[in-house]
Amino acid sequence: MISSVPFLIREATAADNILLADLGWKCFEQAFAATNNPSDMAAYLSATFIPTLQAAELADPQHIFWLVYTGEELIGYVKLFTGATVACISSANALKISRLYLAQAWWGQGIGLALLRCCLQYAQENKYTCVWLTVWEHNERALALYQKLGFTAVGEEDFVLGQDVQRDFIMEKVL
Repeated sequence: MISSVPFLIREATAADNILLADLGWKCFEQAFAATNNPSDMAAYLSATFIPTLQAAELADPQHIFWLVYTGEELIGYVKLFTGATVACISSANALKISRLYLAQAWWGQGIGLALLRCCLQYAQENKYTCVWLTVWEHNERALALYQKLGFTAVGEEDFVLGQDVQRDFIMEKVL
């Protein structure tokens, strides 16, 4: 499905740290609160989606943030990472999709697929040989989408949500 919803992507600036913290909190909570312990969720959200952390990431040249809008409404964002990979990734010249977050009201409209295609296009245009990401083993919607685009599982890693140690799959797509 191609998105029938028109959207615009703009690169985030240093002044967007509060926007990123607020939207990241909202999107992560919408996606995962119902299937996780509230105290673990609260601990993760309050440690991860804070303006000072987002400001530091925005200042790091290895992070690229794209803000996603429909009209004037901010509906999601993508966080790319150009730094080092993990051992199971087949190429050192790899781009990581660290986050692809959409507000729940926009799920199922093809925007996630379109954003993933934008990431793959960006990787090809910038001569990356592989794109990789991590995904929670129970996130069936995301797993199906990544597999549809040709990502394959190449490893696993722990994801710590509060006191809960969960399993993420490491997936890659060779370009």
